[in-house]
Amino acid sequence: MTNFSFIKSIPGLSVLTLLFAVIALPAQAQQGGFTRPIIAVLNPELIERDSLAAKGVRLERDKFLTRYQTEVRELENELREEEQRLTQQRNVLSPEVFQQQVEAFQQRLAVAQQESRIKQQNLNAVYQQAIGQVQQEMLRITSQIAQERGVNMVLPQGLTLLSDPSMDITRPVLEILNERLPAVQMQSPEVDTAAEGSAAVE
Repeated sequence: MTNFSFIKSIPGLSVLTLLFAVIALPAQAQQGGFTRPIIAVLNPELIERDSLAAKGVRLERDKFLTRYQTEVRELENELREEEQRLTQQRNVLSPEVFQQQVEAFQQRLAVAQQESRIKQQNLNAVYQQAIGQVQQEMLRITSQIAQERGVNMVLPQGLTLLSDPSMDITRPVLEILNERLPAVQMQSPEVDTAAEGSAAVE
């Protein structure tokens, strides 16, 4: 029986790269030659789009995105009003007081921008972590089906110009994935962004 090895999630590697690294097996010497390739085709993008777990993770991510976008719009309005107020008071306040208020405004703006970046980074990190669980299970199932069918190489459909429909194992992988992993819990991206933002701009 062919031995399949797994590679854990590696930063910078795409799903397609992982599929090549995990599913494409090293050629085995056979009387001076190589193992005859028995190939299957997989569409990882379709699986990630249609799997129940991935859909749930995207919905959870979008809830945070919607909330963050609303917060950003509200803060932008507040900062715009503050900027207008400062402009109007420029000729009323002493230069020293005006400069102090300008610096306070700039500090608040910098903190707000940093907080927004941290929120986006945290959300992306927990989202990628959750999707990574879906991808890892997809690879396990792909390996299992490949072994059952005597396949020794699985190629991404996006890099395959032509293949027989019988070689496509996308649907079987998706069906098993939905049974085994119907949902994935995405961790909360919420952190004390105010404290981190203040530290970042000091």
